[in-house]
Amino acid sequence: MASKGDHQHLLNVGREGFAALDEFFGPRRVTPPPPPFQGLQRQRQFPAPHVQNRHVSPQKEAVLNCLEAAEIYGGAVFLDYRKRKPAPIRKVYH
Repeated sequence: MASKGDHQHLLNVGREGFAALDEFFGPRRVTPPPPPFQGLQRQRQFPAPHVQNRHVSPQKEAVLNCLEAAEIYGGAVFLDYRKRKPAPIRKVYH
């Protein structure tokens, strides 16, 4: 355990360090507290969304897989072939 003098030295070092940070970055900004809770407020009523019935045409182009996308857009693909440990089997005996 640190002696009384070491403890006081650490306190002084901490104060000097935080004073240097405040000097360099400016004093710490304190955010205002949130407004007090006003109880249950009435919810604003929104109109129901307008829904259109549209026919969706079948997909015309093939979907890119990760390898094709990396090749087209100049990216890289990282594959993980590490063997995973199987989950432990839990047996229950009565």
